[in-house]
Amino acid sequence: AFARDVMRLPTDKKLILFGAQQVDDARKGLPYLAQALSQMGDRDNVELVLFGANHPAIDVGLKAHHVGMVDNDQVLALLYSAADVFVAPSVQDNLPNTVMEALACGTPCVAFHIGGMQDMIDHRQSGYLATPFDAVDLAHGLEWTMANRAALAGHARAEAAARYDIGQIAAR
Repeated sequence: AFARDVMRLPTDKKLILFGAQQVDDARKGLPYLAQALSQMGDRDNVELVLFGANHPAIDVGLKAHHVGMVDNDQVLALLYSAADVFVAPSVQDNLPNTVMEALACGTPCVAFHIGGMQDMIDHRQSGYLATPFDAVDLAHGLEWTMANRAALAGHARAEAAARYDIGQIAAR
C-alpha cells in the first residue's frame, strides 16, 4: 500500500509489472505479453505498469501506467513492491536481473519456462513458469499468480535471499 501511494498507483486494482532496458527488444517478448493480456478473463480489476525505454503502443484493453526509465534503486524497489506480479515473457534470457529484483522484493514472477527462468522461479511456489511461447498459458499464469499472490510472496523473498544475497554467494 505504501509503495502504491508513493508511486501514485491505484490501490483498488491488481497490477501487472513489466519492464526492461529496451521494452521493444524482440527478445523481451512484448508481443506475447500483449496476446496474454488480451486472453485474460477478469480485466476490469487489472492494470499494467511498464518501465524502461521505447514503449511501443500496445492496446490490450487495460489501463497502462508508463513510468519510463528508472535508474534509482529505491524507485525500482517501490515499483516491484507495488505490483501483484512481475511478468518476464522473454523468448530468450539467462538470469534476468528484473526477475531477481522482483523476487527479492517479494513479488511473484511469471515467465516462460526457458533459459534460466526455472533456476529463479519455483513453479507455483514463487511464481509460474508457462509453456514456452504459449500466450494462453502465460495469461493463465498471470491470473493464477495474482489469485495466489499472498501465498507466493514470502517464498519469493526467502528464495531470492537464499540464492542471490551477496553474503550467501560470497560464502559459497
